[in-house]
Amino acid sequence: MHDPRTGATRRRTRRPASRVERILPHGTTGALHLPMRTRLSALAALASVLLVASAHAGEDDDPFAEPAPSTDLRPLPPLPPLPPLPDLAPLPELPPLGLPLTHAPRTAPPTETPPETATPTATPTATPTATMISLPAVASATLGQYDEYKRAIPAFSIDADPVSVAAFQRCVAAGQCTRPSCAASHGDDGRVTCVDQAQAKSYCAFAGERLPTEEEWEHAARQTGVVRMRSTDDAAEWTSSPYCFFCGKDDQVVRGGPARNPALRGWRPPATHDASVGFRCARGE
Repeated sequence: MHDPRTGATRRRTRRPASRVERILPHGTTGALHLPMRTRLSALAALASVLLVASAHAGEDDDPFAEPAPSTDLRPLPPLPPLPPLPDLAPLPELPPLGLPLTHAPRTAPPTETPPETATPTATPTATPTATMISLPAVASATLGQYDEYKRAIPAFSIDADPVSVAAFQRCVAAGQCTRPSCAASHGDDGRVTCVDQAQAKSYCAFAGERLPTEEEWEHAARQTGVVRMRSTDDAAEWTSSPYCFFCGKDDQVVRGGPARNPALRGWRPPATHDASVGFRCARGE
């Protein structure tokens, strides 16, 4: 080996073989100088190959060869014989071609008898005890205590007489009205009183009508010849109009009364049962 510093040539001395190198065969000592991870991987692969080889040791190399019969299996018992098939009825002979087929006669389906239905019981209705006054539509009706305003009123009809005690009792008997809170002082033909606004509305609905509005009541009472609209027994009448829209109360307008002035208006709480307040009904045309 040439030394550049001295210019002399030295002979390379051979390192003596280690104990491992003396044991391993020639040419395999180079694996000792590989990194530890590479050597471990190689050993793991070698172990896997040895494990697979040992697992298949003694097996036939032909994968398509028939396996050897097992001596542990016992033969199955023979199956019992199947029962004979039942005798089938012979099929009917088909008619020759060109001849019409015969069909069984058709029978009408059974008719169902409808169940008996009970005859509905007629609900009793109110019988009018007074005629109604029909009034045409008015574009500008004069209203108010001092004729101070005008209103357009559609056509309507209103009872010429107030509702009587007898008529109201028919509504009570039909279960559509409740009894008045006091007895009538004018007999069955007199006007019914001691009913609140809800009871009056129930009767008018039973009769197929409604309570009149304040404007309708006053307009009808102002007409010439409609004297029966003006109270003759000092009783006022319910209407369907509130007395004041902005007062924070639910007082309702009543019309008529002792003054016998169709322009005067009064009020009552709707739950009032007063012997001096009755009602009549109306309907639109």
